[in-house]
Amino acid sequence: MDEIEEHLRNLGSGNHSDNMDRLSRFSCYFCVVMTEDDFLGTVFLQNPEVASIVPEGESRKLRDVARRGIDLQLPVLGPNWNLATNLDQMRSQLAGGSICLGSPVLCEARDGEEKHGAWYLQDGSHRSLAYAMLLLMGEAQYEEQIAFCAMNAPMAAALTR
Repeated sequence: MDEIEEHLRNLGSGNHSDNMDRLSRFSCYFCVVMTEDDFLGTVFLQNPEVASIVPEGESRKLRDVARRGIDLQLPVLGPNWNLATNLDQMRSQLAGGSICLGSPVLCEARDGEEKHGAWYLQDGSHRSLAYAMLLLMGEAQYEEQIAFCAMNAPMAAALTR
């Protein structure tokens, strides 16, 4: 948990206290290597700002959210959600030789989110969405991502058997 908190502080995450509150509800923490399917299958956040790409009752998997963002031709969803700007920033990182996502932070999906997938994208939504969009548009090839994961003991036991 300390390593995750240090990672989030280094990223300068604007929602640090929210992240830490949610992550502290779990008892086990791991680093994992995500395959492309793992990455694109993470559960994306749902709030009023992103409602046009994450409509109520629709899939919240990153792959589907990214596809909706592409289909809507890169809208500005809110002050903190300009998809074109996020894509330009990710393209710049790609031009530098690596996407360097800054390790997304995932947590076990719960409170109804588990119907969308096993892992909720707790931190790294902007970066992950931009990268997923570039993957789906054929502008990037997937590079394995290392993610921090928070989960409860039953899920940890199932994964480490």
